[in-house]
Amino acid sequence: MTDLIKQTADDILRICRPEKIILFAEKRTMATGKLKALSLCVIVPDDVDCRKLRPRLHLAISADVPVNLSVYTAEEWEDLCADGTSYAAWIARKGQVIYESTT
Repeated sequence: MTDLIKQTADDILRICRPEKIILFAEKRTMATGKLKALSLCVIVPDDVDCRKLRPRLHLAISADVPVNLSVYTAEEWEDLCADGTSYAAWIARKGQVIYESTT
């Protein structure tokens, strides 16, 4: 995991206590391989309002590259992952968990 991805996860953890953070896309320059964008999925407890949280997360992220966020409650995540054709199920299959709550 690059320092930029770790810092982005730390920025998210300063704002909320997600159950899981999944890295599911990295865009890099062809010539240098330098990271130029990333996509993360943040799974939060069911009592969190994702619509209110998402803009707070975007404002807290200090990365100097664009960061795409998909934010789901744990219940939404479970329901969507049960449908193998959903975007969430694709993220679960292809993504890399970079943070998981121990509680």
